[in-house]
Amino acid sequence: MNLKLPELMDSNLTHRKCPVCDTDNANQTALAYSQAPWEIKECASCGCVYLENPPTYEALEEDFAWEKTSAKEEERRKEKRPAAKAVSTAWKQFRQKVLKRDKLMDLVRVYIPTGNVLDIGCGGGGTLGRLPGEGHVPYGIEISKALAIESNRFAEAGGGKVIQASALEGAKQFPEKQFDGVMMSAFLEHEVQPGPLLNELHRILKPGGCVIIKVPNYGCVNRSVRGGEWCGFRFPDHVNYFTPESLTRLAKQTGYEIARFRFQDRMPTSDNMWVVIQKPA
Repeated sequence: MNLKLPELMDSNLTHRKCPVCDTDNANQTALAYSQAPWEIKECASCGCVYLENPPTYEALEEDFAWEKTSAKEEERRKEKRPAAKAVSTAWKQFRQKVLKRDKLMDLVRVYIPTGNVLDIGCGGGGTLGRLPGEGHVPYGIEISKALAIESNRFAEAGGGKVIQASALEGAKQFPEKQFDGVMMSAFLEHEVQPGPLLNELHRILKPGGCVIIKVPNYGCVNRSVRGGEWCGFRFPDHVNYFTPESLTRLAKQTGYEIARFRFQDRMPTSDNMWVVIQKPA
């Protein structure tokens, strides 16, 4: 990043309370996983782990845009652990190209078989371009200006559009009950206001509509073993570190039912977990 740390601390960082129970943990000691100036806290009330001083939305649009921080993190991991990074990349390519596994699209086929689909944090539009069949109308929200322009090409081709905004502000621009489903794959860990966002998605979902969520699993064995080198830690991108318990609690207190959260979706040996939540019919 080109910003100097004093500038970051003065004008580009915010203070927030626990995203699950709204407890202010300002007096709690930051966890050892923290990397200055970023402070990870564990809520004294509910145990949720989160970044207490994330970048502002304005900083995320440009200085901390995902395509910039992601590239920087990939370079860091490759330099620090080249063998592990090579194995991880090879396995990912084998799974996608040879085994042809695409869990997100498999879940879309079951839980959002047709209709208007909203991709939160749609990036460059790759996920929108993978939607199965012709029964889906693709929509997206993306805070990065550059990526929003790129992904809008995919959305417009399918009759939808992409809004360039934060997730919460973007969702507010849609009318009630517009969507049959929402995708948030590798997004909710980035969202400073996950509770208000889920509430807003509840408004724009049709009754029975589903939200498919993939996030890192802070409760996994690998995090305990690797400590600060766990792949789920990303500064300042990841601001929420969910466990199966904290994610379930957040979903239920924002009015959703759990449609799917099987053991294989949240295995303790996996760095990630998947859950499908549903607005009651």
